[in-house]
Amino acid sequence: MNLGSVVTSLGLIILAPIAPAHARDQPPLPAPGMPVQQVAVRSSATDAARYLAGIPVSAESPLTALTRDPQWIAYSEAMNAAFSKLDERLLNNVRSWQAQFLAPATRLCSTCLYFFSGPDFLYPDTLYPDCTTYILVSLEPVDSIPELQSIPPIVLQNTLQTIQASLNTLVNFGYFQTQELHQYLQRSQIRGVLPLLFVFLARSGKQILNVDYISPHKAGAQGVAITFLDPANGRQKVLYYLSADLSDAGLRSNGSVLRFCNNFIPTNSFLKSASYLLHQDGFTMARDYLLRVSATILEDDSGNPIRYFTPERWTLRFFGSYSGPIELFKKFYQPDLGQYYASSSPKPLPFGFGYQWNPHDATLILAVRK
Repeated sequence: MNLGSVVTSLGLIILAPIAPAHARDQPPLPAPGMPVQQVAVRSSATDAARYLAGIPVSAESPLTALTRDPQWIAYSEAMNAAFSKLDERLLNNVRSWQAQFLAPATRLCSTCLYFFSGPDFLYPDTLYPDCTTYILVSLEPVDSIPELQSIPPIVLQNTLQTIQASLNTLVNFGYFQTQELHQYLQRSQIRGVLPLLFVFLARSGKQILNVDYISPHKAGAQGVAITFLDPANGRQKVLYYLSADLSDAGLRSNGSVLRFCNNFIPTNSFLKSASYLLHQDGFTMARDYLLRVSATILEDDSGNPIRYFTPERWTLRFFGSYSGPIELFKKFYQPDLGQYYASSSPKPLPFGFGYQWNPHDATLILAVRK
């Protein structure tokens, strides 16, 4: 699909380095003694992402000076420790499980579709490394990122502290807590989910090639398209994040977000910590859409209720265990899912998943269309 047909480039100021001026474009030299206007050098999106992620930037980057600040150095050390712990405790086990059980079922589709995602690019990237298109859809808004070196130091430090706090539950337990995410979006001086998407892209080693806003009149929702290079396989990929209401009321008033997704079907769909929204009457359109366009669906028990995976259309495989939802969502217990687990002797999970951070309690379901 032609990226230009679905996005409108807004020329984000952090995204493209200033090109060298050709002779015909150069202004006349100032007269001796006249003040010379300073031109700010723009940082690349990759360097901006690395700075926000607590990773050293390229030596020639204008952000290099900011990484010498003792507070940024302390932030970098804390982020290194947190993500190292996350890799050791969770993601390495996820990668091993993915290679053995998920990859054989999902390698034929090149798109990962993730409803109710928030800015969580971490799991799609880990579970679907062979996909070239990732579509995340959630309520949280998108906004541009200003030149980081133009932000007052106290505001920039507050932003880094807020990013670190907002990632606390994800890094320690594997999911975004909605309240924490909303508090981040309210407190942060750099608005929207783009800083957190940048952090995950940088922490997974991606090189950002381009960032474009998706115009509401093009995709039916405000959003962003991030083109990046994945060094793990040398492939160029695209991450779309769409800010959209996936309730029935939201989709009736603006169904073009689903029409946008139609350009990429069939999909490998993913649901995690979805607040059991698809169990409720107000989200039937999103539920039916996923069941219609997905070649595979990987979910915990907060995703599609098990009764909608009819045997004539879906092959189901279960992993981990099922003791029911956490206390907050206990009314969404599924007796039929409990029966499946009791009768199918599922393989244990070596990692926690969704709201169940303890591997002994985690539930994971892989549905493959027949």
